[in-house]
Amino acid sequence: MAKKNYYGLCGSCKYCELGTAYTWCYSTSFKCSRNGYSVKADEKPCNKYEPDRSRTNDIIEKYDR
Repeated sequence: MAKKNYYGLCGSCKYCELGTAYTWCYSTSFKCSRNGYSVKADEKPCNKYEPDRSRTNDIIEKYDR
């Protein structure tokens, strides 16, 4: 199975709080501290997207179940 690439998506944004992960119906969501709502790591980012240069695909994948 191919690994996901989170580059340019919500999971790689510094406002996506990976530590707030919760899974419901086999889908994992995270809190966006900038907008205050839930996002998915592989979701298309909003217009407030700012990349976290220290966040790798492997780190994001650990939280995205």
